[in-house]
Amino acid sequence: MVKITLCNGKGGAGKTTLAVLLGTAFQKAGHRVALVDRDPQGTATRWLRETGELELATPQGEHRLVVIDTPPRLDSKLLHDSLAESDCAILVSSPSPADLWTSQDSVAVIRRHLPPGKPARILFNQVQRRTVLAGDLDNLAERIGLPALQTKIGRRQAFQHAALLGWAALDASSREELLSAALEIAALHP
Repeated sequence: MVKITLCNGKGGAGKTTLAVLLGTAFQKAGHRVALVDRDPQGTATRWLRETGELELATPQGEHRLVVIDTPPRLDSKLLHDSLAESDCAILVSSPSPADLWTSQDSVAVIRRHLPPGKPARILFNQVQRRTVLAGDLDNLAERIGLPALQTKIGRRQAFQHAALLGWAALDASSREELLSAALEIAALHP
């Protein structure tokens, strides 16, 4: 079983949305996947109960992949424990100054709690194409202190609609981005 923790020290980066949608993308790619919702807000749990597209992880479950959604607090024991038991950390960050600063702090927490030798990457989310910040993502990743995934997730209304309508709310481009990110993350664990 491979455990993938999605994290960021601030809310609004799209961590829960990507936890659910990447989990669904892994499932669509043929993996047996489940989600662990460690964010006390319980948004991912509610989403999965509404759409029924992905399982919540159970102790007796036999899943190839487990996606862990974490609270947006760097001092959270739930975040620290999630990282400590993970095979991979994905730092979800939008290309904004506020996310840059919090992401830098998040990298320190990842380095402190993720087991040695386990990969950590940035997944840029809510990227608006053809903007100054979108054109400077390599520099932002360098400033944050982690390598970025090649796949970038664009800003789309369809991702918000997916919380109510599930995978069916996504257009082909949205699905392609999510599947590409999922395959890139899966490749970190041969």
